[in-house]
Amino acid sequence: MPRGRGAVSPQFLYGGGMQGVDMTKPAELEGVVDPTSVAYWQDIHGTLAPLREQWPVVRSTAGVVEILRYEDGEPLLRDPRMRQALQGMLTNQGITSGPLYEWWQLIMNNHDVPSHTRLRSLVGRAFTPKQVERVRPRVQAIAHELVDEMLDRERADVQATFCHRLPLVVLCEMLGLPPEDHEIVERWTTTVALAFSAVIPPRTVHDIERAVVDFNSYTEGLIERRRAAPGDDLLSALVLAEESGDRLTHDELRALIINLLFAGHDTTKSLLSIAIWLLMTHPDQLAVLQDDPSLIVGAVEEISRYETPISGIPRVPSEDIVVADVSIPAGSYITVSVPSANRDPRRFAAPDRFDVRRTDNRHLTFGFGIHHCVGAAVARAEVQEALRVLVSRAQLEPLVDEPTWVPFAAARRFESLPVIARARNA
Repeated sequence: MPRGRGAVSPQFLYGGGMQGVDMTKPAELEGVVDPTSVAYWQDIHGTLAPLREQWPVVRSTAGVVEILRYEDGEPLLRDPRMRQALQGMLTNQGITSGPLYEWWQLIMNNHDVPSHTRLRSLVGRAFTPKQVERVRPRVQAIAHELVDEMLDRERADVQATFCHRLPLVVLCEMLGLPPEDHEIVERWTTTVALAFSAVIPPRTVHDIERAVVDFNSYTEGLIERRRAAPGDDLLSALVLAEESGDRLTHDELRALIINLLFAGHDTTKSLLSIAIWLLMTHPDQLAVLQDDPSLIVGAVEEISRYETPISGIPRVPSEDIVVADVSIPAGSYITVSVPSANRDPRRFAAPDRFDVRRTDNRHLTFGFGIHHCVGAAVARAEVQEALRVLVSRAQLEPLVDEPTWVPFAAARRFESLPVIARARNA
């Protein structure tokens, strides 16, 4: 495939070219996927479908191999031999010390067994079903406020307003952050999220490190206050979470708070804007949900499958493995292609049809196994409740024929989503 304008060097994308990672391409593979091309990001399904139908495993210009079929990718995500692939993303760019590097070592998704087991156990005790259910009424209230604003203005970039603000406010409130701090927290987390970009320019590294230092100072005070006087919020639950007498340290808590805010915000924002686009452009499916809102829970799963915000899940095998008769050496950088697996006709009937009534929907968007997204239940609750409000109150009309996908983004997202907003049945 030709490389598009503005293509990123493959050793950077997804953290490819990591120190200690085998980047040798298996010689027997014929198909090639090129995530370093802008064209790939603008039509990811059109690019991956013909490759998937010819080859289950292809060479990747952004790593070693890409796994395209569900039957091969899903077991790998549950395979204990597969290790996290984030460790070398910074060192590959010469970042081996400083606040960003120190924070990077602490984030949960940069750990494997046994340290990941400990962190996951402690964090999981804070994300209880009770915590998730408590979020729902507040999500609905925030959604109503944002819909009121949108209807008053009549025209809006729904991604920059509704989809951006809702998950940010929900996360801040879950952690018990006061409203007057939301704006600065938003700036910090938006800046820190740039650490997951394909390439981090030196000036951006400086900005990220400043944000990490400022955020650490801010969260230190929050943690101390919660330890002295716990409240009924997620941060208090994290502070108090214990497993066999163990607790999260100050450093681990600080790292986790930043991680929760930017990861929970970025992915949920993308999924919510994708949901709105799909329902605007599939009026028959929107009508189904308007007639029967009980289908919204299943609809969110279909949205997550049909147009996932996750482009791929990278892993590094700790020993030699064989995938679809392809030998992959230990230490190789591989990616499970979530968009391709989620549209695999061997797993899903009529996979290119968007159907909110679909029930067999075990997609890969939130992962599987020990690294399954710890905040998945919260993200689902946010999108479900936000859509309940939108479907019941607003009729949105897109102002673009097709939104533009941001290339090389950590979470697949649109550049913008301008709409005309009218009250339903007005």
